[in-house]
Amino acid sequence: MDKRIRTIYNLLQELSWQFGDHGFNGECCADLSLVEYMALKKILNTRSIPIQEIGIALNFTKSGATRIIDRLEQKGYVIREQSPSDGRVCCVTVTLRGVDTMTNIIERYSEYVQGILKEFEPEQIEQIENSLEMLVAAVQKNKPFECGF
Repeated sequence: MDKRIRTIYNLLQELSWQFGDHGFNGECCADLSLVEYMALKKILNTRSIPIQEIGIALNFTKSGATRIIDRLEQKGYVIREQSPSDGRVCCVTVTLRGVDTMTNIIERYSEYVQGILKEFEPEQIEQIENSLEMLVAAVQKNKPFECGF
């Protein structure tokens, strides 16, 4: 195996840890786990979405997505509503509390990243952005990784 691939894997793992749900000194991300944050972000970006689509987007079963939505609903971040076009479908919508919390989290992380990148030239920032977009697109195009252990 190419040594650079292992280095890329280790760097991705380090970034995942640094931006994980442990937050900054335990004070960020309110009471959201990373999976709850990702689900809430997906719902926020689509306004109203069926639970099954949330599961598909996060690579969970419908029952797994339902458990995540249950927790978000108990915390007051989302509400369930019947689809106006199909009463058999339950859609999830972000509450005002959810919007406020996500706005705050995204703002804090954006400020953090801005501080990290302040020493970089604009061309370097653009290169980082382009590289990350390519990597995310490649990962999303492939099936989810299964450890198999």
